[in-house]
Amino acid sequence: MPGSTYSAETLAALATKIHDSADAYAMDRLLERRPDLDKPPAPCVAVPSEEELRVGLDRLGFVAWLEQGLALASDVPVAAALRAGATWEQLADALRSSVTEARERYDHLALIAAGDAPAGGPPTEGGEGR
Repeated sequence: MPGSTYSAETLAALATKIHDSADAYAMDRLLERRPDLDKPPAPCVAVPSEEELRVGLDRLGFVAWLEQGLALASDVPVAAALRAGATWEQLADALRSSVTEARERYDHLALIAAGDAPAGGPPTEGGEGR
């Protein structure tokens, strides 16, 4: 596949960026909670053992916040595609998932798009309008 190397590199860069951003967010939160810790000139803060759990949870919180934003960013074009009459097969192909996975993830948007959808309403399990 021609774009697979580029895709893998992009995904690796994105994963690194997410990790680095989550780490920076967690360290900032640590320093907010613990102003007694000196922030060294290097971007590394020594995490006290009693703070390790909270720092890990702060990283998780950042990634969850990011995931929610990305989910919303994908909901908008999916809703538009459903309104335009896309089938579940077309969505699954675009999302590189199975029809079942696409439907489970975005069925709530099909219900919202039902009022605006072209003749027949949003796609059903078989891909046709209702």
